[in-house]
Amino acid sequence: MLAGTGHNTYQFERLKVYWSSIEKGYIFCVFSKDGEGIMESVPYFYEENAWMGARETVDRYIEVKERGLDRWTI
Repeated sequence: MLAGTGHNTYQFERLKVYWSSIEKGYIFCVFSKDGEGIMESVPYFYEENAWMGARETVDRYIEVKERGLDRWTI
């Protein structure tokens, strides 16, 4: 994986981490199994932290969905 870009699948959700020159940090995006964008993060200083934040976000998203709630807050 090249620094600043990457794709991964976690808990059946697709994750993408990339470097944003505008935000001056690493941003993660979470996509559903169907490719629908679920959310985009605030910038992270380190790429590893962006990946960790993405996985934590997916865990919370799945927990909310399993509880049958329509909305969730990060």
